[in-house]
Amino acid sequence: MKTNIDNPERCSHFSVCSRNLCVLDYELKFRTGKNSDRCRFMREPKKAKIAGKEFVSGGSVMPDVLLNFVPSENIDSLNEASRERLKELSSESHT
Repeated sequence: MKTNIDNPERCSHFSVCSRNLCVLDYELKFRTGKNSDRCRFMREPKKAKIAGKEFVSGGSVMPDVLLNFVPSENIDSLNEASRERLKELSSESHT
């Protein structure tokens, strides 16, 4: 029997991810949390300098294979780069 957790388990980061909000979650609209609780594919890039080195967190583009499993009601929760890639894939499939 399939459960609601099956979809998030498709993500290669699932086993090590500690985020409470996942864009692959069918029940995302029922979840609550802070920005830091969002998965990497929901967060916009954030730059920080630590000891003179620049680090970027968030803003990752979701892999194409996973974009196919994002529930339609969660598309607006994707970060901008992932939404753009999803649009590209959609236009490619219509040509």
